Amino acid sequence: MGFESDAAVVADSLDQPARFAVLYERHLPTVERYLARRVGSELAEDLTAEVFVRAFRVRGRFRAEHETALPWLLGIASHLVGDQRRAEQRRLASLRRLASTISAEAHDDLAIVAPDLVRKLRRLPAADRDALLLVAWGELSYEETAVALGIPLGTVRSRIARARKRLANPVGEDAPESGALQAPAVISKGETNV
Repeated sequence: MGFESDAAVVADSLDQPARFAVLYERHLPTVERYLARRVGSELAEDLTAEVFVRAFRVRGRFRAEHETALPWLLGIASHLVGDQRRAEQRRLASLRRLASTISAEAHDDLAIVAPDLVRKLRRLPAADRDALLLVAWGELSYEETAVALGIPLGTVRSRIARARKRLANPVGEDAPESGALQAPAVISKGETNV
């Protein structure tokens, strides 16, 4: 049997859904490499899976304009990257709004969310920030954070250590005024849960 075009595979998959696996096997490495370059290898794995899930759901709308379905798949990947970035921007905007409304007289746990801390949190890789905030603000132990994120305990420890290091080391204009940024106090609170 000769090479079967992607269009034929997609068409066959409408009646025989298992045939879609051919497309998956054929294009998985390229889609994953593309996404890793766009969003980093950690997030790329999840987004790559989502590309093929979405492609499978809408395979009836596939138009065979090329021999390969790769442009279609990478188009879906690009949309997912955009969706992911917009969601992250919304989360960060919420943090900024929260930080701007909290006064120095606010509750001790909330007073630490100063605008300079929000700026530093924004610069953390998303995975490190998520682990840190689950421990610091979610008040989870490292073990509970590992369960929440579905990752090994050692990975949680690594992510939080990286986040602590980045928050503790001033970068350019983000250098804290004497004692203005209390990030280590937030982190040590979560560590007591270990």
